Amino acid sequence: MHRASPGAMLAAVTAACLSGFAPEAWAQDERLSRSGQAGHPIVVGEHAGWSSDCDAVAPPTLYLYESPRHGSVCTRVADIKVHAMYVGTESQCIGRVVRGIQFVYRPDRGYTGSDGLRYAAQYPSVRRMLSVAITVAAQSQAAPSTVPSSIVDPMPQPPPSATPVPVCDALIF
Repeated sequence: MHRASPGAMLAAVTAACLSGFAPEAWAQDERLSRSGQAGHPIVVGEHAGWSSDCDAVAPPTLYLYESPRHGSVCTRVADIKVHAMYVGTESQCIGRVVRGIQFVYRPDRGYTGSDGLRYAAQYPSVRRMLSVAITVAAQSQAAPSTVPSSIVDPMPQPPPSATPVPVCDALIF
């Protein structure tokens, strides 16, 4: 029996149910929207990789292309439920939980309104570009800290320079 190469076993997933990798993703952004409460971190995306045995492997490296104007971003390690997969990944792992990373937005103190950012998740065989529109609402006990979003049509993106995203522990909340 032929065993898949390590590169073929790596998988990319976002728990926010992002799906549908296409080769043209190299030249397009996935457009997302997220919302949450002022004074609370907002999970923008979750990324992970796994083997054919559904064991976590190294998650992608995240790069910040456009910083938010009214907040900061960081990454943190988290357990991520596999909701979607890309071509060539291990579909038997859908529904399982693997260790991955969350991309987190933290609004500036007292800020409410719109913000945005652009980042990339670098997997072994693809760089996923994501543009995220963020809405920060006034604090309310009834409102959740994050709300699921939907994907809109991707748009072409220019290749700007990027910086690595810091680990959340490095930022003071």
